[in-house]
Amino acid sequence: MSNSNSREAQDVLLGAFLEGMDIPDYLSADMFEGFYQRAFVGIQRLKKNGFVQFPIPNDLLIKSCDFGVQDSEHINSMVGGYSFVKSNPDYYLNILLKAYRRRKLWTAVTTAKEAIEKGEDLEAVETEINKAIETEKARVSPDKGISFADLLKVQFPPDTWIVDRLIATGLTVITGASKIGKSWLCLQLTAALDQGGYFLGTLPVSKCDCLYCALEDTPKRIQKRLAKQGVTVFNGSRLETVRRNILDLRAFLKSNPQYRVIIIDTLQKFLGIKDMNDYSQTVDGLSSLKAMADDLNRAVIVIHHNRKGADLDGDHMESALGSTGINATADATLTMTRKRGTSEAILKATGRDIEDTSFTLSWDTDICSWSITGQGALKPTLTEAQQQIVDLLESEAKNWTTGEIIAATEKSKQAVSNLLTRLKEQGTIESPYHGQWKAKGKYTSTPPLKECVLVNSGNDQSGSIISFPAVDSDGMPEAGAYNSPEQRALWENPEEVLY
Repeated sequence: MSNSNSREAQDVLLGAFLEGMDIPDYLSADMFEGFYQRAFVGIQRLKKNGFVQFPIPNDLLIKSCDFGVQDSEHINSMVGGYSFVKSNPDYYLNILLKAYRRRKLWTAVTTAKEAIEKGEDLEAVETEINKAIETEKARVSPDKGISFADLLKVQFPPDTWIVDRLIATGLTVITGASKIGKSWLCLQLTAALDQGGYFLGTLPVSKCDCLYCALEDTPKRIQKRLAKQGVTVFNGSRLETVRRNILDLRAFLKSNPQYRVIIIDTLQKFLGIKDMNDYSQTVDGLSSLKAMADDLNRAVIVIHHNRKGADLDGDHMESALGSTGINATADATLTMTRKRGTSEAILKATGRDIEDTSFTLSWDTDICSWSITGQGALKPTLTEAQQQIVDLLESEAKNWTTGEIIAATEKSKQAVSNLLTRLKEQGTIESPYHGQWKAKGKYTSTPPLKECVLVNSGNDQSGSIISFPAVDSDGMPEAGAYNSPEQRALWENPEEVLY
């Protein structure tokens, strides 16, 4: 956790405390540093003494903390604009606690090193370190749960679809290789939302104002692109090309509720993270955007790049540049793929509240816009072993038994069983009858003999019942399964026994 993030968290939290936010019981002065520690002590003292006027007057706090001129000016700058933290303080509290734990860990390591150098007993040193860790865990891990009974009574705001069944309120990440049309797509989305109607020609949108943060473009370039797309009129949407930090953006949206959709191009430019592979930094940054989207009930859409050499036919959730925490944190991920020099692209969508979907897009060079030309369910990504089984099932129009699959693939019975189970769960293959398998939708056979079949003898129409033998996972009769000669005959030569 960088020092700048820690200072920002301390600044924001103290500003919120000044405006009346309750101080969590587990917070203590040693979790803050320098100026912030003295300010926290002063605020805590006033609150414990029953002070109820908020925001706290600067002169009173300055007097309480015995601050000098420079610190007094800092206090003045901290008052105002932090009320939004009250609705979701966890993000900033977590930053504060991580920095505190890092300092405590450094202190513990330093103490341990000194003890070892002095020749003290290693077990005693380890015991003291573990005791300190457990003490701090208990102190800074408050109960943040809720009973299910209370949960059922909470009135949450309804989910709002910005683009019907594709983009809702929350955090959406749009990924794709560089220069394949992601920014054109999002500019097209901005115009569709601003004017109402349809996105990509077929998807209904909820008319609203957008805040489009084009951090890699200039106003001149955006104007040229809009002209190429034939957009001549806008309502209340707004363009920004200068980066805001998350606190500034959140405060701006708080005071400008008309902007229901925020599009950020690009994620890395906004977060300012040098190494997108750093899981902790990317998750912290995206969590702040998601918290803002959830707290303010807005749709935040961020554009991000795919890594070089990403498998276009593989799992699109694994193609984003950097940490896996990016797609894990987002509510939905849209991945755009396009082969260079072609006018066709694929947009794959996966999310917590949307069905896995794949759109075929076509690029119109005359109006520099995308449109949907096809849509289907997103096909599951198969491993090499899974694909081997699917290819086998599709190679011949019949139902394959487990035993036949084991023989053909030369894999163990357990391995094949696991692969078949997973493929069935994905909906790629079917098991129409016990121990038999086929590729989904590829072949339909006549049902095998049922558990009990009516067998006629000559012209006798009364018939008699012969029970079907129990079978194993390979579709073969279990040992000792035959109860009669008739049953064996029925299994081995059904055409001679049935009508």
